[in-house]
Amino acid sequence: METNYGYYTGSLFVRELERLKEEYTQFDLDNMKVMMKEDILLLEKAMDMLCRNKV
Repeated sequence: METNYGYYTGSLFVRELERLKEEYTQFDLDNMKVMMKEDILLLEKAMDMLCRNKV
């Protein structure tokens, strides 16, 4: 079930989020919290860069 938000989110971000979901099922809660925090920061930076490039 892929939601189409355009090329970048439709292909790159959705694929990355699916990979992360699979990965997180293999970690304990503390590891998961640290990794999720890092990944959220990276995704926020990527979205910020995309928004700046569209202007």
